[in-house]
Amino acid sequence: MCRRVACAKCGRPTFAGCGAHIEQVLGDVPAAKRCRCREEKSEGAPPPVAEGPSWMQRLF
Repeated sequence: MCRRVACAKCGRPTFAGCGAHIEQVLGDVPAAKRCRCREEKSEGAPPPVAEGPSWMQRLF
């Protein structure tokens, strides 16, 4: 279950938990007043790359 928390970076309301209940915990907070730090961090960022060879490469 999700719960409302204050973002450590910007102080705006955000959620902690599974993410399936965001609207239930933030429903009374307008979208413009919610934290967007998670969204901003993921926008334009390349997908994470694994360090070193994969387990398949190590087999062969």
